[in-house]
Amino acid sequence: MSTTGALGVAAPLPADMSRSSALVVDANPTTRLTLVGQLRGFGYLSVSQVSRIADARREIERHPFDLVVCSDTFPRGGSGQALLDDLRRSGLLPYGTIFILITDEATYLKVAEAAESSVDSYLVRPYSAGSLYDRIEQARRRKAALWDIHRALEERRYDDAIELCLQRFAERGSQWLSAARWGAEILLRLGRFGQAQALFQSIWDTDPQPWALLGVARCQLDSGAPAAAMQTLRQLIEAAPDYPDAYDVLGRAQMELGQFDDALDSLGKALQATPMAIGRQQRLGMLAFFLGNRDKAIELLQRAAALGLDSKMFDAESLMLLAIAAFERHDDAELERHRAELHKRARANPEDERLQRFARHIDLLASPPPSDAAAAMFADIAADTACPGFDMEAACNLLAILAALARHTGLPAPDDLLVTPVGLRFATSKAMGELLASAAAHHSPYAQRLRECEVTMVQRIEAALRRASDGEPVLALAELVAVADDTHNARAVESAWLLLQRYRDTIPNAQRWQERIGSLRQAYGTMRNRPALGDPRLRPAGGVNLGPMDRLPMPACLQDGTRP
Repeated sequence: MSTTGALGVAAPLPADMSRSSALVVDANPTTRLTLVGQLRGFGYLSVSQVSRIADARREIERHPFDLVVCSDTFPRGGSGQALLDDLRRSGLLPYGTIFILITDEATYLKVAEAAESSVDSYLVRPYSAGSLYDRIEQARRRKAALWDIHRALEERRYDDAIELCLQRFAERGSQWLSAARWGAEILLRLGRFGQAQALFQSIWDTDPQPWALLGVARCQLDSGAPAAAMQTLRQLIEAAPDYPDAYDVLGRAQMELGQFDDALDSLGKALQATPMAIGRQQRLGMLAFFLGNRDKAIELLQRAAALGLDSKMFDAESLMLLAIAAFERHDDAELERHRAELHKRARANPEDERLQRFARHIDLLASPPPSDAAAAMFADIAADTACPGFDMEAACNLLAILAALARHTGLPAPDDLLVTPVGLRFATSKAMGELLASAAAHHSPYAQRLRECEVTMVQRIEAALRRASDGEPVLALAELVAVADDTHNARAVESAWLLLQRYRDTIPNAQRWQERIGSLRQAYGTMRNRPALGDPRLRPAGGVNLGPMDRLPMPACLQDGTRP
């Protein structure tokens, strides 16, 4: 039997607990039996129990359960958090299944991990049977109310999901605030920034939740208006000065504007509010590293590793930067530890191109090639830098490694093959040129060349735009597209796009130009080349998990099964 949601769509939840099945996963026989007794007291007639994570997975693979109550720690290894992550990743946990984690501690890290995995509820021992019952009922009602929206998401009917969210918001139906938030997040993920911003603003005007105004700022930032986002964030911080996510997004906006010292300050305030947040420790450490403050970076990144190396919140980029710092300090033992951990992660995730790139790059430091083999190695790396998936993070990592090799081993990279192409691609503004130069600061010739790349790009783009001002828009467009093709520079790509829009009526074959530039924008446009700290696949500050929409597509250059 199923319940019926507010919009008349059947939800995959039994009408009451007496028709539900449950699984208890706990290594302690006493607490396991207590939980079984509590659930049967609530009316669950079918309650299974297991003591190990492996047994739990087998049970869930074989039988559908309406409820899983799982301890977070197991003496023989594994955790409830890891089980939940594995089940979601494997698609073995239906939306209708309620998953409740029970733990002995409520540290910031554990709560943050639970939120990242979208656990339905989180209970800290000791708890009362009444608290457990209330959490189950709340989760049941929430899932039933949002089931139709979630089903549309799973089936990739995004427009239907948005319509359902907007209808629920307009009618103030069951779970209307959650539905509205989902709708705004879906629009934001689809790049429909204006609609997403309007919905976030409507939510804020109706019920001023901090995440709603933060959503407005995120939309402004993603649509290329960091200055407007800054104004919104100042309004939010004035209204909610203790909201750490606001400082996370403020730091991101300041980075896009090239205000790196201010970004350090903002990220520091976010960390000050949540000192055990390893994600914030890492972001602050990463920025400090690329701005040249190695001591502060190492302190923060090592602390993050000590707190949660095995946490899903830990980013392998931290290992990459710690390894570079170890090489610079001639600490071979620490370098090898970080290299081994990166390779372990890469082997466990062979489809993750980011991790594979980390492993390839770290090998340059662990085993610098002899001079006679260096040319072939650098050629392979240069081919990788042309991939759309090679982003600003990868560029800064590579430049830091090349600078360290040149300074400490005397092995210079061929400037025309690596340093200059990376500089021409990613030096999209003076601030970005300075960030690249800071990453390569340990070898001053590289840093100077990267600053020159930014000047070169400004000159080439402005020369093309002058042609348009002189009445030659067709030649100007052709020149800009040639520059974009040659350098993959996002500023050149976007300048070509804007020029085409302005002179479209006077440019022959405008549709063909639009398709060509559109392909360049998708691969190398501004959205793909913004400065970012950490894994972009993690939930953004203020955002929510959206199931299938959180699964990023493979980079375009890898979709045909080849790697450049």
